[in-house]
Amino acid sequence: MRLNRTAKMAFWNARKQSGDTNRIAEMTGYSVSHVSNMTNGRRTVTEDVANAMYSISSKRKKLSKMA
Repeated sequence: MRLNRTAKMAFWNARKQSGDTNRIAEMTGYSVSHVSNMTNGRRTVTEDVANAMYSISSKRKKLSKMA
């Protein structure tokens, strides 16, 4: 099953950690500020950024399950 960009964004938001924005910027070639704007909803999330977000967070537990 393939997830759309919105689903990948929701998946990543539940599992994000500090430093992820920098890692996504390095993986995709976008600037850190542009990636930050995408992850905060000020810009449209591109497919390559959505894929990078998913690949970084796919093996993590949800933040709500950590406590």
